[in-house]
Amino acid sequence: MSIVLNKGQLKIQQMAFMLVAVTVFFILVFLFYVSVKTFNLQNDVLELRREKAVGLVTKIASTPEFNFEGIPRGIDMDKLMVLKNAREYKGFWGVKGIIVKKLYPVNNEVECNEGNYPNCNVIKLFTKKSNAPIGSYVALCRKDSVSGESYDRCEIGFLMIEVEEELE
Repeated sequence: MSIVLNKGQLKIQQMAFMLVAVTVFFILVFLFYVSVKTFNLQNDVLELRREKAVGLVTKIASTPEFNFEGIPRGIDMDKLMVLKNAREYKGFWGVKGIIVKKLYPVNNEVECNEGNYPNCNVIKLFTKKSNAPIGSYVALCRKDSVSGESYDRCEIGFLMIEVEEELE
């Protein structure tokens, strides 16, 4: 018993297969598009977290608690020494810890305390670590005097923060 299809039925069958093939093709293209967008979305989230953290470094350097007499990105080292012992500021900036390093002149790493300040080059706020993943260059300034004359002394430094959420 052989099935004989007339010409019209054959055309309908070809059209049905073609519609199924085109539908499957577009479904595959859509799935590929969704997977690429999902991968890019994960990268975008990571990049936004990094940008937020870098912006937070700039924001912290500009706060009145850190700023030195209106100098942009100038950090008052005397204020940092006061903040070092102020535990009530621990969660104020939304970071786990803040590390400020004096970069020049290059010396052995000496953590600042009340006994050796200003002859030191690292100030740690709310952390014990010596490095953090996010940072920015700043001017480290303080009042100094020579022969009884007071002047502003600024040196180059690096402000680092430990963020609350880890960057992957």
